[in-house]
Amino acid sequence: MFSKAFDKASAFTHPLVISTRTHDGRVKTDVASFIAINDSWAITAAHTFDSFVKYQADQNKIKEIDEINRNRADSMPASVLKHDPESITNHSFWWGWDDIRMTKAVVNRQMDIAAVQLDGLGNHVAAFPILADLERPRPGTSLLRLGYSCNNIQTEFDEAHKNFRLPPINHRDIIFPMETMHTRTIDQGKTKDDKYRMIYMETSTPGLGGQSGGPIVDVEGRVHAMQVRTVHIPTGFHPTVEYEGSTVIENQFLNLGVGLSIASIREFLDDNDVRYDAEGDESGYRITGRRPSPQPRRSPSDP
Repeated sequence: MFSKAFDKASAFTHPLVISTRTHDGRVKTDVASFIAINDSWAITAAHTFDSFVKYQADQNKIKEIDEINRNRADSMPASVLKHDPESITNHSFWWGWDDIRMTKAVVNRQMDIAAVQLDGLGNHVAAFPILADLERPRPGTSLLRLGYSCNNIQTEFDEAHKNFRLPPINHRDIIFPMETMHTRTIDQGKTKDDKYRMIYMETSTPGLGGQSGGPIVDVEGRVHAMQVRTVHIPTGFHPTVEYEGSTVIENQFLNLGVGLSIASIREFLDDNDVRYDAEGDESGYRITGRRPSPQPRRSPSDP
């Protein structure tokens, strides 16, 4: 049923690997997804930038502590301040290929969407999504969610070169499709700045870790939403189980996915002058604007 949609959507859905290293030397790897909108721009969930925001704040704190300690080194050596072991000292985004570099990011955390300009994306991606008509789909429509869940990608930190190293990643081998259904439309009003409508699509199955920022598409591969979170709805069932000699009451929940709707996505892209393909009238598809030409390759780095 969804094989055609999978072939189309997997061509514009790619992995985003976020690597961090903390002051105590621990390395953490998070995996998300992004949608290539054209050959220069992509979208993903804004919460994938949370670690980068913390990294920027931690860098300022580290510099402040180092400066204080330098001033105290001679006069008050016993009062040297210690760094927070969980402060982030190194951070990296990996956008599917080694030679892609993020040059600009427009992040709206309230909506949970980020539009990212990627230098070199057009060298690797040639297929882009059709963003669905704003009137569809109706509740009860079968849909497909794609992303990079159920993988165990581990980053290593190269101390000598001060960068992260990833194992070889084949996008097609690790992408995870998941069937779902449109259950309800959730209207959360407008953003605080009154610029965008916050409309979300609820789905009958949860979004899994690694699917954030990935598309929710119909059987034709048209994008209807972008996965942003999972909610847990109490079912009202409270079964009891025996655990280590005691009777325990368990509260049961229904886990549902939530995607930012195409209506909100298109408003955001239009406002930031990001061009995309959209479903048009009965004559076929229309292209809103002209896609920018591919950019030259550069070495990957943080913004």
